[in-house]
Amino acid sequence: MADRSRMPVTALLGSNMFFSGVTYAATIPYASLVGIDTLGLTPAWFATIMAVGSVLATFVSVALGYISDKLPDRRLLVVMTAIAGMVAHGMIYAWPTQASFAIAMGLVMPVAGACYSQCFGYVRVYYARHRPERADFMVTALRTVFTLAWIVVPPLAGWIAAEFDIFNVYLASAVSYAAIAGIYAVLMRDPATRIEASAPRRLDGDWKTSFALQPGILAGLIGLIVMTGGSRLFTFTIPLSIVSDLGGGLADVGLYAGITAATEVPALFLLAYLGNRLSKETLLAAAAGVVMAVFIGIASQLHTVSELFWLLALNGLGTAALMTISLSYVQEAIKDRVGLSTSLLDVVAIAANLLGAMAFGVLAADGDYRFALVIAAIISVAGAIILALGNMGRLGAKTKTADAPV
Repeated sequence: MADRSRMPVTALLGSNMFFSGVTYAATIPYASLVGIDTLGLTPAWFATIMAVGSVLATFVSVALGYISDKLPDRRLLVVMTAIAGMVAHGMIYAWPTQASFAIAMGLVMPVAGACYSQCFGYVRVYYARHRPERADFMVTALRTVFTLAWIVVPPLAGWIAAEFDIFNVYLASAVSYAAIAGIYAVLMRDPATRIEASAPRRLDGDWKTSFALQPGILAGLIGLIVMTGGSRLFTFTIPLSIVSDLGGGLADVGLYAGITAATEVPALFLLAYLGNRLSKETLLAAAAGVVMAVFIGIASQLHTVSELFWLLALNGLGTAALMTISLSYVQEAIKDRVGLSTSLLDVVAIAANLLGAMAFGVLAADGDYRFALVIAAIISVAGAIILALGNMGRLGAKTKTADAPV
């Protein structure tokens, strides 16, 4: 057993996850509104910028994940990626132009995007070493703190954007990234919080085996990419739809995100209960795929913001499944390679962003946001079908082996 830290590590990591939530919650609901409605980018240019960032981030995240299993100190990657986020979002706030948005989102954020997964990678290996019996619980608990930021921040950010300046949401994110870097700089002062990578299990001496994935896991990852791609298309489209189709404003966009996050909390308890009885593949296909598709499909036919708000419990359940169950599912994808497996979280997110951005660029070009939402629902169902067909033997009740990828 490693020496215990004299620092309040759990409190620091909890604060870190809250600030991580702020970086997302303050900006994601408003990205398309900033890029298209405020800065004047066309949907095609906005989608191109997001797609370029996704392609670059693919190479960055895999490289960082591979390196993280070899670095003498995993905390260095968190600090580096957090500083990149501070620079990117600080640039958009201080220099609000199309050029700064393109540079920040297309070139700098691909590095910062790995901050979230690297934080969770550190959390998992830290508690696996110091409190192995509580490692899974702590990952879930800290993911709940991340969700708390989504409950609190979007309504506040929406009010600030509506009353003052929409670019203030990027200031909040830049400050939060700086706080993340500061927290890990403090942790680096305590040798007990240093996590070195253990030597990975070698399968047959071929480096390619480090990336080997079983067919079922590969199908699951592809299904996750497609489902998350549908969710990303929805995320890009729904703020514009709220403002253009449902008669809402910036404050309503914030309320939409905050209410969704609030409904995630009871959904997490429900998923935890079901997780003891059903396999991860079942919950991902049903909740993250089908439930989200039903919600998005219905949302495409609504006429007022209040109607949307009444349906957000479905969004909360689907989002909770997509964000939480996929976390442990992906981290177990490559046996004995926590860092490399964690980087797959970025690969899934990046590929989904690319899919969602490309679809958004095509479908929203003429301002028909309702049709874009219909396609997002179809994409979500397609992802659930891919995951289910590749894992027929793992669907249904949880068994001793059905939920433990090897």
